[in-house]
Amino acid sequence: MTTTSTPPSHATTAAEGARVAPGPRGTPGFGSLVPYRRDPAQFLLRLQRDHGQLSRMRMGPYTVHLATSPDAVRRVLVENQANYVRGKLYEQFRLVMGTGLLTSDGRAWRGHRRAVQPAFARTAIEAIVPNVVEATSEMLARWEAAERAGEPVDLVAEMMRLTLITLSRSLFGYDISARTALMKDVVDDSIEVMFPHGYVSEMLPSWLPTSRNRLIRKNRRIYDEVVADIRANHAATGEGVLVRLAEEARDPETGEPWSDTEIRDELLTIYLAGHETTATAACWTLHSVATHRWVREELEGELANVLGGSTPDVGELATLDYTRMVIEESLRLYPPIWLYPRDAVEDDTLDGYHIPGGSSVLLSPLVSHRNPEVWENPEEFDPSRFTAEAVKGRPRMAYFPFGGGPRMCIGNLMATLELKIILAMVCQRFRLEPVPGELLRYGDSLISLRPMSAMWVRLRSREGADHG
Repeated sequence: MTTTSTPPSHATTAAEGARVAPGPRGTPGFGSLVPYRRDPAQFLLRLQRDHGQLSRMRMGPYTVHLATSPDAVRRVLVENQANYVRGKLYEQFRLVMGTGLLTSDGRAWRGHRRAVQPAFARTAIEAIVPNVVEATSEMLARWEAAERAGEPVDLVAEMMRLTLITLSRSLFGYDISARTALMKDVVDDSIEVMFPHGYVSEMLPSWLPTSRNRLIRKNRRIYDEVVADIRANHAATGEGVLVRLAEEARDPETGEPWSDTEIRDELLTIYLAGHETTATAACWTLHSVATHRWVREELEGELANVLGGSTPDVGELATLDYTRMVIEESLRLYPPIWLYPRDAVEDDTLDGYHIPGGSSVLLSPLVSHRNPEVWENPEEFDPSRFTAEAVKGRPRMAYFPFGGGPRMCIGNLMATLELKIILAMVCQRFRLEPVPGELLRYGDSLISLRPMSAMWVRLRSREGADHG
């Protein structure tokens, strides 16, 4: 972000004659900072509604643009992606993750991406199917006991545990089951730290013994212990494809092996980014099916025809077309990473509006996926938006739940495969009924679109539900 001033909406830049984007006036000194902090997601949705697909706002001393059109998104992520880098927001991420794929740019990012890419190739991801099936089966066994006892389950806690176990076994060759409760608390604390609230404590030096700095150090020690255990397990067993790639990685220019810090930061980045986002997507997908009966019925019909009650294998997963459409529609309405902040290195033009070098641009799948210029009835849950014909008729980058361009999420294949297995196995065994009175909200975090509270559901076995 930068401290560039924001001229009136009718002004033009002297250098290019390009228009300055419209936007809210805000309040003196603060701009739009207060309503943005109060509810970031709803604020940005209102910004698109009131000011269009390219808008400008002040955030304290900073100038920020929200770009939601497919053309602008493609310009930032693909056509001119070298001009748009990680900005100030990612400094908060580094407090937790260090410098890994999510927080680095340029040569460092390219070297690390090449080093770990083999772990996320299609053949490597398809090989983890048995791990996902096994972990999901373990969860469903617990759910059967909960159903017999008449107890609801919290989808947030259950999906976080499931995806953490799956990722740990699949990429790290390490079973973290005994630590899942502890790690959930640590991840929750970390997300709170990574989201900048504008508190004075966030601006104080890291060496001061504030409660926030003590929490950061405590959690970092726990993360360091987990990573050390993962590396020790790999040394003893040889298990863990991602650990092996990190241990074998070399700097492409110097030939030097990665330092212990580089290995730790990369493993930690993939651990944090990999399980939390997939769990969030699974929560919203299962809840969407539970609250749309006609979707549930069509989904159950496809699962019965293709799987016949069995657990899915790789070949069968590829034929679950309606299941895929349900997941893609859920990712449209509830993209786990809902905001991509970038800083412009040099001046640019988006949708005919001037973007000053040094200012910030926000791309939001959540907002773009609700753009009424692109999506008809954008708030409606409708999997038919993702038939082959419908997809072909939309502009490129109208839909980007995993980002786009060179920096598209490295784990997108793994996430979609996990979601297919989880959805298929859960919906063959149970029907989920949201507990009445639960108000589901999201949007107070810049990290992911996690529900702001527990997502309680009651379980009804399919056998009982079909004959009740």
